Amino acid sequence: MPSPLGANINNGVLIDLSALNGINYDAASGTVVVGAGNRWADVYRGLDPYNVTVVGGRELDVGVGGLTLGSGLSYLSDLYGLVCDNVAEFQVVLGNGSAIMANDQQHQDLFWALKGGSNNFGLVTSFKLFTYPIHQVWGGIKTYSLEQLPALFQATLEYQLNPDKDPYANFMLQAFPTNASVGAVMNMVYLKPVESPAAFAPFYNISTRDDTTMIQTLTEMISGQQVPGIPRWDWFATSFRPDNDLYEQILEIVTTAPELANITALTSGSLAIGLQPISESAVLAARKRSNRGNALGLETVNQTWFVLDTGWYSAKDDTIAHKSTSAIHDKIRAAAVQKSLDLPYIFMNDASYSQQVIASYGSDNVEMLRGVQKKYDPLFVFQELVPGGFKLDLET
Repeated sequence: MPSPLGANINNGVLIDLSALNGINYDAASGTVVVGAGNRWADVYRGLDPYNVTVVGGRELDVGVGGLTLGSGLSYLSDLYGLVCDNVAEFQVVLGNGSAIMANDQQHQDLFWALKGGSNNFGLVTSFKLFTYPIHQVWGGIKTYSLEQLPALFQATLEYQLNPDKDPYANFMLQAFPTNASVGAVMNMVYLKPVESPAAFAPFYNISTRDDTTMIQTLTEMISGQQVPGIPRWDWFATSFRPDNDLYEQILEIVTTAPELANITALTSGSLAIGLQPISESAVLAARKRSNRGNALGLETVNQTWFVLDTGWYSAKDDTIAHKSTSAIHDKIRAAAVQKSLDLPYIFMNDASYSQQVIASYGSDNVEMLRGVQKKYDPLFVFQELVPGGFKLDLET
């Protein structure tokens, strides 16, 4: 979520939450109260002695607050929903300085709005999260040559279209079409200590370069995933229903688009793509957990959340990197629209600053979010004094 001024400010007051790093587990209620200054590494490692975990980030260095308020995708999402769906309570400081609790019993409208509404309503200082008895898993990283990308897309489709899809299985497929030395990377996990589970059968006959899958703790599995050390990134997100012809078109776009040459010409220029399967069960879990669900407006269908990540070195190349990535995104989006497979939702945590994320939640949800904003922040503190991030358009 590389959104300018989303977590910082120029010529203004910056509130550092890093000291809000408490982690307080309550076995009786099956919840943990997590300070907003934590990263997911702190949370996972703090819970490991109790053999439980939370629906949290897929990278240890990611912050708890930004991921959760942006909705948050997890390796546990097919079982329990998104990260935001697994918040039992938010502690929020409002623009008038008062601190309140938002949950299913009090301030229910704010509780709903914070599940995808980002930094538009108040300063969240802690999250009470539900915990689950998951500790030992099977998982790791498989790497492939780029030549295997068509087979990987086909296997992904077979996995997604399985009517008996196993919710304990989850993965993210990444590929680097501008970097053959990296190729394709599959982060996969089965949330039980079962070797080579049948859920991943479509992938087992595809030759790998390397394979680190084994039985280990979920924290150990996630710790094996590394983020490339490139200083500048721009992401674009889109979503659509899975389809063979569409996947073939996407493969052609991300390997032949003329904009790829613009990206590779940049210092340290590189494009990554990410294919993230989302099942119906992930969408339905939100409605089971909370009275009102979340603010995202997701359709109850199997879907793919697709992301383009462009990395580069120098600030002077920001414009060309953004325009090139945007053009590739637009081609993928147009292909989905042409086949009537497109979905409106834009995943905030993978979105570019130029995308209209909150508008993708649907007009009814946007109107309700506006009502919540006017109720809890009538002086527009979090619109005007916090200008960055994905803002709620207050125009009527």
